[in-house]
Amino acid sequence: MKYFLVGLLLVVNLFALQEEQIQLYMSRNINNVVKILKSAKENNLSKKITSQKIFKIFDPIFDYKLMARLALGGRIWRTLDGEQKSEFTKLFIKKLKASYESKLDLYNGQAITVDGIDKIKKNRILLLSELSDEKQKYDITYKFYKAKNDQWYIYDVNILGVSIIQTYRAQFSDELKKMSFDALLKKLKKQS
Repeated sequence: MKYFLVGLLLVVNLFALQEEQIQLYMSRNINNVVKILKSAKENNLSKKITSQKIFKIFDPIFDYKLMARLALGGRIWRTLDGEQKSEFTKLFIKKLKASYESKLDLYNGQAITVDGIDKIKKNRILLLSELSDEKQKYDITYKFYKAKNDQWYIYDVNILGVSIIQTYRAQFSDELKKMSFDALLKKLKKQS
């Protein structure tokens, strides 16, 4: 359930987003995703169609290449050639999106609020949000960074203090202790 919640909150669509616009933009797009999820349940839409609508909203603001590099770890990333980096990034994105899509039916009308921004560095911002129902609350933190093009991108999401990037890094690190990088790529291809 918690990875669904992370996925649910991976939502925005913006171009050249300025720092002062992040909170409002995220709030609007989170609300748009909630509408998509409610409509999907009411109209019995497939997970595939629903996830495609949601990814269309948030793909422009996620830096998937950076997320893939961070999930694999810099030490390993530096040993790869361009083709290996590209292949891993594509497979990582598929894995991330497939995980999200598999959990879409876990949404049951929870409320989502954006609580504010915490600027931790000149080029790093945390957007604090919460997903809640009558019984539970889940703190969600989006990690933004400012790229050289002055665009703000999400590079990680924490739910209940657990980073999706650190979770994947631990998983890939364990797998690479048992197999080569090429074997890991083959395994990811089979899963996609």
